[in-house]
Amino acid sequence: MTEKGMMIVEGMKTLRIVEKKMSTNTSDIQRYSSQVSTERPLFETEDKQKQAIKELIQSNVDLMLRYLNLKTRVEFTNLMTTVELDGEKHTISELLVIQRKLAAMMFATYNALNDTEGKSRLRSSYQTPVQTGGEQPHVVRFYKEEDKREQSRKWQDLMNNITIRLEVINATTPLLDLPSQS
Repeated sequence: MTEKGMMIVEGMKTLRIVEKKMSTNTSDIQRYSSQVSTERPLFETEDKQKQAIKELIQSNVDLMLRYLNLKTRVEFTNLMTTVELDGEKHTISELLVIQRKLAAMMFATYNALNDTEGKSRLRSSYQTPVQTGGEQPHVVRFYKEEDKREQSRKWQDLMNNITIRLEVINATTPLLDLPSQS
């Protein structure tokens, strides 16, 4: 398939293929780039071997340029394509950032709502009921467990929705052409 009508998922898979081709070429370059003086060239002549190395290097230069163009198109498409999810509009790029980093940070935010610090300080507290006006020291929570659970569920649902939607979006959204850079 030509890169003109390529979907996002095809572009991402092509990027991985380009990386593998470059890696294979690099291994071949290393294998062909030297030998012991008593050995015969792997190709018919030294000149043919030098030419093969030159062609492999040029192939990697061409593949690198293809990779950069394709990667830029994927990123541009991710920035320019808007998706509605749970009544809010997001770019694919925003959804990826939420999926890869921000959701975990928000889970950590709500998991931080706990009584660990209070319990720790209570264990090391040497106050007697007399010192506290007759009341036994106890841990006080400044959050509602129900709110914590509700927000954690909200973020888990969002993560699940993002995963499902991105699979469909990546399979059905064509890569955008880059605007001319003139």
